[in-house]
Amino acid sequence: MTTADPAFMIDAPTLEDVPALARIHVRGWEIAYAHLISGDEWFGPEAIERRIQHWTHWLTPGTRAADEGVFRVGRDAEGDVIGLAASWPPRDAAPMRPRELSVLYLDEDWLGTGVARELTEAILEGGPASVWVAEENPRARRFYEKLGFAPDGATQVEEQLGSIRDIRMVR
Repeated sequence: MTTADPAFMIDAPTLEDVPALARIHVRGWEIAYAHLISGDEWFGPEAIERRIQHWTHWLTPGTRAADEGVFRVGRDAEGDVIGLAASWPPRDAAPMRPRELSVLYLDEDWLGTGVARELTEAILEGGPASVWVAEENPRARRFYEKLGFAPDGATQVEEQLGSIRDIRMVR
């Protein structure tokens, strides 16, 4: 466990953290994408159950997701999960960087506190990476720009999410 700030610490997640990870992940999606998509499929109990399955799989030793992934959580002073980050090798056919920041979400009470920055650096260790971000998510784009990411011109459309257009940012 590493201490980033007396108010929070960065740690590796465990399977015991899965319910909190699922809740924060779904709420993070709601904060980031509610203006672009709607429905219980993405933000309700069904979404939390789906994320519980995802996080259980991702953190189970011996799975490809666990073997290839890097995972970190932010914890408050009491040890409760307040944020999460995950990185896997890039999904791109022609990757621009060796790692992709694949997941980064915080409990909304911790937005703007430095937890997201510390999670990102714990995952990427200051190295080069890519991240896909919704073009219509200016807050996330500004955050990544502060960490040295810049759009490289690549785009993709998330059809299953109602045609959300993502841009790739790299550093």
